[in-house]
Amino acid sequence: MKRYNHKWLGSTVVAMAAFAFLASCSDDHFDIDPEVAGRQTLWESIKSRENLSQYADILSRTKYSKNENSKTVQSYADLLSNDQTFTIWAPLNGTFDYDYYSNLLSTGKQEDAFKVEKELIRNNMTRFSHVMTGGEQLELDLFNSKTAVFDCSKGTIKNQTIVTPNIGATNGVLHIIDGPVEYQPNVYEYMATRSDLDSLNTYIKAYEKYEFDESSSTQGPTVEGQITWVDSVTYLSNAYLYGTLRAFLNREDSLYAMIMPTNKAWSEALERTKKFYNYKSSYVQTVVKVDADGNENTTSVTTTLSDEVRDSMTNLYSKNAIIGDYVFNARYQHGHTYEDFNKAGACDSLVNTINRVFYDPTSASLFDGQEPIEVSNGYVYVVDNFNLKAEDGWGEPLEYQAENFNFQDSYTGCTPTELSLKRELYVEDSLGNEVDSIVEVKLLRTMQTSSAANPSITFKIPNTLSCKYDIYVLMAYNLEANLPNKFRAQISYHTAEENKSSMENQNLTVPEGTTGEGRDFENRPPRIENGQLVYVDSILVAKDFEFPVCYYGLNDAYATLRLNSYVTSRQTSQYSREMWIDQIVLKAKEEE
Repeated sequence: MKRYNHKWLGSTVVAMAAFAFLASCSDDHFDIDPEVAGRQTLWESIKSRENLSQYADILSRTKYSKNENSKTVQSYADLLSNDQTFTIWAPLNGTFDYDYYSNLLSTGKQEDAFKVEKELIRNNMTRFSHVMTGGEQLELDLFNSKTAVFDCSKGTIKNQTIVTPNIGATNGVLHIIDGPVEYQPNVYEYMATRSDLDSLNTYIKAYEKYEFDESSSTQGPTVEGQITWVDSVTYLSNAYLYGTLRAFLNREDSLYAMIMPTNKAWSEALERTKKFYNYKSSYVQTVVKVDADGNENTTSVTTTLSDEVRDSMTNLYSKNAIIGDYVFNARYQHGHTYEDFNKAGACDSLVNTINRVFYDPTSASLFDGQEPIEVSNGYVYVVDNFNLKAEDGWGEPLEYQAENFNFQDSYTGCTPTELSLKRELYVEDSLGNEVDSIVEVKLLRTMQTSSAANPSITFKIPNTLSCKYDIYVLMAYNLEANLPNKFRAQISYHTAEENKSSMENQNLTVPEGTTGEGRDFENRPPRIENGQLVYVDSILVAKDFEFPVCYYGLNDAYATLRLNSYVTSRQTSQYSREMWIDQIVLKAKEEE
């Protein structure tokens, strides 16, 4: 094993013994006694060495910052002269881009100075004293919260060779290295390092904001009733990351995998996603209210969108459709590693940070076959193709629980009530064997106001996109009457014509393969399919129905679906007029 001689300023036998007492690749969390560790501070030791003059110049010109937007009057030369304990890995002259960092400091901009701090100075130092001795490896938290492996057996810090180790100081340890410790960006920082990710970077960074941290700030005197601050501390936040993506991509203690579309992929994806957010300037919604006496009162609500608002909403939602599904918390992938993510068959499912689940092979196709790029808090996959289909991502199925009264628009001939059903059923399978099953479900029950009434109920269908959908009504078999239902369906929606803001009505006909005929839909009795009891029948009422305009994000504009029982007096022994409705489900379809 290679060993290094400890070269101390003013070295003594006592000093050598003191360091021998430390553990291999030592992590000493106590201040070093100046009587045994050296007669100079870290700053004095760095400044006195001609081969570190470039690094010394950077340290003396850079002010210490509490955060990216708040610097102090104290330079790093001052910081390394006080009694706080640090370990410094100082790069030799000519081994780092001195002109680049010097020019950043010359701009006078705080963001440039902080870049020097973050990427060079803080990336080459850590708190406490760390001595190179023995053959162990120690993973250290650097002063910028990045991590680096201090390998004593190889004499390296994050694979950078230490040419002169263990120079003692009154306030720590100095090591001289043959180049700076490589700065590794995190996921959030990485997107700014490549010009081919400009579109993504611009979109996400637009939500950056500096927040005032009162608890960390120092309050000054109150002047004319207003609090002043001697030292105000701010921190960088990003509402899109934290609120929409639910991902802290700029935190070093996180572990994420993120797919990043290039400008090419972004542009092509935007052409696809914009079509789904086609807003019109005016929507007139007819709202029917039924009072306690059963009387209908009709009112109109108008939603008006300016061109600016329409463009803003389309821009916001279409871009979020591109990136909203592309972040994964790598700690919560059911045992899968980053290397599994992009391989077909390796991951049966992946869940992203907004809790959308992708199953194989979609889970692999998202990554476009790209290999992971390691960053300080996870992995990045840069893709040239946007392989996410609407129905798997932003056009996820819309499911409206019928018993949720917020989705009921109007009703006639009935009183809607919630039915909590739990019952034991005996159903024969395909071989004639009787199967005992328990039904437990919550339903909307349309209780007739009279025996002759055919109940009718209209549901709100909010947040639909301007695209095609297959629309299903999930209706249960009426166990009390032991009869199926026969009903008709009608969709009301707004057209794209700007000179027409009122709604169109379209009567639906039974698609091929659905039970019923013409306009009359029917539900089927309980049955066994694939060994499982099917009690709630999924009835396809519209195939490839296209909404011309988008309702996503609008409070008072939406499409509606009207279901009305259509049973004549002669058919009451064949069909139940009372409907037991479970859900309305819409599945988006993206045209190839």
